[in-house]
Amino acid sequence: MKALLGPDLQYSRLRLSWPPLSVMLTLLISSHFSGPPAGPDIEGFDKIAHFFVFGLLGTLFFRPLRFALKDHRRWIFAFLGVFSYSLCDEFLQYFNPERSFDPYDWMADWSGALLAIGLYRQLAWYRWLLELRLWGRRSSGEREGH
Repeated sequence: MKALLGPDLQYSRLRLSWPPLSVMLTLLISSHFSGPPAGPDIEGFDKIAHFFVFGLLGTLFFRPLRFALKDHRRWIFAFLGVFSYSLCDEFLQYFNPERSFDPYDWMADWSGALLAIGLYRQLAWYRWLLELRLWGRRSSGEREGH
């Protein structure tokens, strides 16, 4: 199948697939192999952090699915991916003696993902802002030194 896709599509799929995987790996390491989370001593701050981090993860799940699914189903698969991952993440925290399963963290996780996916899907200016290239893309001639 890769031979049929062409180099640009293969690059795009790979380029868009590593960010969600690296965020998931970072979350796994930080929540299962460390002590209680650090942060400001503000009531409910951890829920805000969960909301935004899993919102980011929802957007990162949504982006690469454009190669596999039509838009009206894409958001469902992205949401279910984050929903499942966040449930597993909270469940596995139960086995860390310094952490615990918190259903409110899980609710913050999936609600952040749902909002972020909805914003990315519906608001063109938000999508444009997130897709903005800060350093530009060099052409193949520039990369080869021509």
